Amino acid sequence: MKNQQFDISGKLFLHLKNARPIDMENFHVLEQVAIHGSISRTAKEIGMSYPKVWHIIDNLNKLSNKPLVKRTSGGKGGGGSTCLTEEGVRLLKRFRAVRRAHTRFLRQMETRLSV
Repeated sequence: MKNQQFDISGKLFLHLKNARPIDMENFHVLEQVAIHGSISRTAKEIGMSYPKVWHIIDNLNKLSNKPLVKRTSGGKGGGGSTCLTEEGVRLLKRFRAVRRAHTRFLRQMETRLSV
């Protein structure tokens, strides 16, 4: 295995008391809702069904002490929007920090194995 380069991957889960572990990919969905401002647009962009995206957002909202996402209806012509609340923005910042630290850790482990 001399001079071999390794690619290490790992998956993160958030464990809360009395709740099923949350796959960190759920936070990616939250991030995409923040970017696209719409659950339906997010679903199309990431190749997931609308009900699946809504279920993920709803589940995250239920696990939080405060709502993470708020929806506004568009009235007669439709066209409502979805945006993160202040709590959602704070959580997303924390998620990004954890993701960066996780990526750094994986790269460090690759370096150690590839020497």
